[in-house]
Amino acid sequence: SSGINAEYGGNNVALHDVTTFDLLRTHSLPCVVNSASLHLDQRYFVCGGEDMYVYKVSIETGRIMESYKKHFGPVHCIRYSPDGELYASGSEDGTIRLWQDSVGKTYGL
Repeated sequence: SSGINAEYGGNNVALHDVTTFDLLRTHSLPCVVNSASLHLDQRYFVCGGEDMYVYKVSIETGRIMESYKKHFGPVHCIRYSPDGELYASGSEDGTIRLWQDSVGKTYGL
């Protein structure tokens, strides 16, 4: 089974093969990235950073598919839920926000 790992530094998110450690792709973002998390289907990742935005990015093209600015401080942590249906972002503003990967499902939150 192959897999991808994301690492971030500066404005970049680098994607590596978890078996060979080969660099697969590097994508540049509009801000310093503090955290990134891969979706379990490995087609895209979410990330957040110093500009207070949360980004959803295509792994294949590097295109920003979605971006949201709902935090009032830098985003320091972002992670997908194990089922890939939600992701959570944590900010310096003291808030944690939950985001639906596909809008429409009710979660009872």
